[in-house]
Amino acid sequence: MRVLTITTYFPNAADRQRAVFVQNLVRAMRLRCQVQMIAPVAYVPALARKPEWRAQRAIPACDSVDGMAVEHPRFLVVPKLGCVSGFSYFLSILRLLRRGARAGGDAVVHAHCAYPDGVGVALAASLLGLPFVVTAHGSDINVYAERRLLRWQIRWALRRAAGVIAVSAALEAKIACLLGAGATGLARIPCAAFDPRLFFPRPRGPARAALDLPAPARVVVCVGQLVPVKGLGFVVEAWAELARRGRLGPHDRLVLLGDGPCRAALERQAAAGPAGGVHFAGAVCQADVARWIAAADLLCLPSLNEGTPNVVVEALASGVPVVASGVGGVPELVRDGVNGLLVAPADSAALADALERGLARDWDAAAVAASVAALTWQAIAERNCVFLQTILDQHDARH
Repeated sequence: MRVLTITTYFPNAADRQRAVFVQNLVRAMRLRCQVQMIAPVAYVPALARKPEWRAQRAIPACDSVDGMAVEHPRFLVVPKLGCVSGFSYFLSILRLLRRGARAGGDAVVHAHCAYPDGVGVALAASLLGLPFVVTAHGSDINVYAERRLLRWQIRWALRRAAGVIAVSAALEAKIACLLGAGATGLARIPCAAFDPRLFFPRPRGPARAALDLPAPARVVVCVGQLVPVKGLGFVVEAWAELARRGRLGPHDRLVLLGDGPCRAALERQAAAGPAGGVHFAGAVCQADVARWIAAADLLCLPSLNEGTPNVVVEALASGVPVVASGVGGVPELVRDGVNGLLVAPADSAALADALERGLARDWDAAAVAASVAALTWQAIAERNCVFLQTILDQHDARH
């Protein structure tokens, strides 16, 4: 089987940590099938001045990730006209998809994210007569599909797909509602897993020593982009509330791993509060994420919306309990009181209560790790490959 994987959710030369969960999935799938990788990036005009825009412009048309060729066609993103991105995406991938279809052997197209990826792929694959599958990850359904000018495009694309993968039960229910009566080819396969070579229970002391963390510290780690939907302002406020209650020691740390447009505002918020010990570590590679998690007492994910967060699985696999908002697919991973604690989103007081309880409790690391033992990348890749092969067999039987 040949799989033509198409998505903007993939590392590139401007951001090697971008959507590494898809990279991990593709790496595992390549052990079972042939994968051609197409990762479109936004077109940036030559006169762009911001450093991040210039970095985006410098992404080569063809790159290599994990020894695999990755093609980066450009698609036009018009500010305030996101409703046309699906069509520009289609134009950017059509030539490469046609070439992939002619490479020989049966092929199935796999798009990650319903918009703009799914819409662009639906247009191109339908034109070329290729079967395609769309994996919806979260914001594409929770946010984009709620916008009037995008909703009908996403519905059209998913109805045209030979199969749709939802990464959580909550997302599956939303997609079924979006598609309406007669929805077929809808499957639930998580896209959150862990690499057992990186994420496993480790002694906390050596992990802290390697990161220059005080041995008596209690450490809470947050991992993710510093963007509004991640709700990180609520954990900074919850940390300040714990300080006001006198529940923090002088060595305790709240560590935010990641970068993004909210960083400056979060740093100002942390500096203005009564609590010290808020550390911004910036974006780090997966090996360093594993080290920080190994050093932590808790992982905190205060998101306002989520699909199935990969970092939750990685923390649990490391034996570290999770305090998180009970949104999206999070409750399918975090069992309240068993391997973590769930709170309502956007409630800093409730989050402070949960952090206080989580830090005070003696968790069983082995039991926490066992709760996600089946969610390795190898297992998730196998489920994807079986589903894609089924779709391809059905297409061949009809043609």
